[in-house]
Amino acid sequence: MYSKPVAIKERDKIKNSNFNDTPNDINWESFWQKKLSQKRKKPKNWNKEAEKFAKRSKQDEYRENLFSKMRISKKDTILDLGCGEGSITIPLAEKGKKVTAVDSSSKMLEILNKKATDKNLKNIEIIKENLEEVTLEKVGKHDIVLLSRSINGIYSIKETLNNINNIAQKYVYITVTGPNNSKFERNFYGSINKKINKLHLDSRSYSYLFNILINMKIYPNLENLEIKTNRIYDSIEDAINNGRWNLDNLTKNEKNQLYDYLNKNLRKNENGKLENPDDKSDWVLIWWKK
Repeated sequence: MYSKPVAIKERDKIKNSNFNDTPNDINWESFWQKKLSQKRKKPKNWNKEAEKFAKRSKQDEYRENLFSKMRISKKDTILDLGCGEGSITIPLAEKGKKVTAVDSSSKMLEILNKKATDKNLKNIEIIKENLEEVTLEKVGKHDIVLLSRSINGIYSIKETLNNINNIAQKYVYITVTGPNNSKFERNFYGSINKKINKLHLDSRSYSYLFNILINMKIYPNLENLEIKTNRIYDSIEDAINNGRWNLDNLTKNEKNQLYDYLNKNLRKNENGKLENPDDKSDWVLIWWKK
C-alpha cells in the first residue's frame, strides 16, 4: 500500500527516536526537572509574595472544591506541606485532630500563626522547612498528607513523592496545575513569541506527575477541581502586579506589550472590576489511598 512521504518521515522519526520499549521506561522525571531548571536559577521570593498570595487565595472556589473531594475525620492528623499563609491550614485544623503545617517562607508562616492565634486554634504545629527536606524521620506518621498548590516547585520530585507516601497512613492529596491553568498568560507569551520555561505555565505538568507516580507503582486517582470563577482586578496595574507574568523574565518593551495586551483583553464586569474568561485557575487533584 502506498504511503504519503510525510507519513514515512513521521514513521522514521519515531523509529529513530530515543523512545524505550515501553511507556514505563520513559523518564518522566526528566521532563518535570527540565521545565523546573530555569525556575531554580531565580526562585520566587515567597516572603515578598505572601501578602499577594493571601489576597489571591480568596478569589475563587478552590478551597471548597478541594475539601469536597477529601476524606477527613475529627480523628485524623494532617501534614499540610507548602501551607503558605494558611488559607487551607486553618479550615483543616477545624476539620481534623491536628495539623502539622510546613513551609519555607517565614512571612507566610507569620501570617498563618496570626490567623491561628486570632481563631484560638491550638492544634496547629508550624514548621519552617524546605518541602524537599521533609521526611518520615523529621515529622513522623500522619493520617493524611496534603500538598495544596505547592508541588510545582519541587525539583527532586520522585524522592519527595516517596517521602510523603511513607509518611501517609490513609490518604495523599496533591493539587497540580491543570491543562488550562495560566491560559491567559500563555496566550500573551505566544503573542510575543517568547518561550515559557516555568512549570506552572506548562499545561502538561499534571500528566508528568501522574506518569511519575505510575512508574513508582503508585496508581492514583485524578480529578479536575473545576474552578469557574475568573480572576478579578481593580486596574491594569493591579493585573500586572498580581498576575503570574514572570515580570523578571520580561524586557521593558515586553512589559509595555503586556500592558497593551491586558488593556485589550480585560473587560469590566457588572461590579466595575476587570476580568477575562481565560484568566482563571485550573487545578487537578491527584490522590491515592494507602
